[in-house]
Amino acid sequence: MCRPTAYVCIYYNGQICNTNEGTTFVSNNTKTFMVNKAITFTQFLELVNQNLNIEPHQHIQHLHFQCPIFESGQRYMYTSFILRDDADVRQMFNIFYNNPQLPFVELFAIICDNNNPSSNQHDSTSNLEDLSDEYETC
Repeated sequence: MCRPTAYVCIYYNGQICNTNEGTTFVSNNTKTFMVNKAITFTQFLELVNQNLNIEPHQHIQHLHFQCPIFESGQRYMYTSFILRDDADVRQMFNIFYNNPQLPFVELFAIICDNNNPSSNQHDSTSNLEDLSDEYETC
C-alpha cells in the first residue's frame, strides 16, 4: 500500500556538494514538514514558501531533489534533479515510495533576492541533466 503523505526535509542557505556518496546537501538550515503526494508543483512551491518563511523580496529559483541512484547494501549514491512541473513532483514521490528505507524526501532550495539578479545561483535548463559540474566538491 502506497503512503498518501511523506515527510519532506528542505535544506537552504547552504551548499550542494559532490562527495564520494554523489550529490549531498550541506546546510545548518533545514525545515521538515508533511506533504500529500497528490500535490501539484504550484501547490508544493507555495507550501515550501510558507514553511521557509520566504520574504516578499525573495523567491525560490530552484528546488533540487536528492535522488537515490545506487544502493550497495545499506548505502545509497545520490544525484540531483530540479523540480520544474507536476510530472517532476510525481516522479520525485514515485522514486521516494519505491525506496521505502528512505525516511523522507530531501530537497535543497535555492533562494534568490528579487532585487539582486546576480545572487541567482545554479542557472540550469534541464531537470535531468548532469549537474555535477555545477556543485562544489566538499
